[in-house]
Amino acid sequence: MFAILVLMTFAVFILVDYYFQRRKEKPAQVMQAEPELTEAAFPVDMVGGFNMPALLAYHAGHGWAMKEARQHVRVGIDDFAARLLGEIDGIELPARGRWLRQGEKGWVVTRGGHRYEILSPIEGEVVDVNDAIVKDPGQLRADPYGVGWLLEVHAPADEANLKNLLHGRLAQRWMEESVMTLYSKINGSAGVHLQDGGHAVPDVLAQVPEERWDKLVRELLLS
Repeated sequence: MFAILVLMTFAVFILVDYYFQRRKEKPAQVMQAEPELTEAAFPVDMVGGFNMPALLAYHAGHGWAMKEARQHVRVGIDDFAARLLGEIDGIELPARGRWLRQGEKGWVVTRGGHRYEILSPIEGEVVDVNDAIVKDPGQLRADPYGVGWLLEVHAPADEANLKNLLHGRLAQRWMEESVMTLYSKINGSAGVHLQDGGHAVPDVLAQVPEERWDKLVRELLLS
């Protein structure tokens, strides 16, 4: 009888141990489930053939802004605007100390006698300008988010300004619509050549008759 009691005791211990082991395994199974898709897990690097870093904020006029420190923002134009404008002749940047207003004229890009005002994505005082890009405007098209940056701005209302801009998925959808609008305004024969190896061609205006440049740029860049 004693032996039977011992065996039954061991059996109970085994069952209890098995029960607790199963309880421990359930959280592990939950942890292995697919994570929900969040804004941070949705990188936006290229849209419609145009480079579009996800960490930046974008203005509808195709300017970008990046907060570098408290009330300090770096700005420039995005790849869409740089490729649209193509082989520009020059860039006229605002002087240091000038006050910019969000959504209003920030600087001017020139090409072949045409002048295009680009809207500022941020409001504040210009504290630095990229003199190198003024001397060599070609860098703007080559690297609009790096060496092609344009201005450093002291923006007292930087948080509010940045909230007014486009981010993440919303920015991606906006860029998709911009690309569709661009293609709709280019005739079929030219539109076929707007993509080159996965990227948009580096000089979109070269695909368009010059008499159409001003209207096209002003509609796409809201200038």
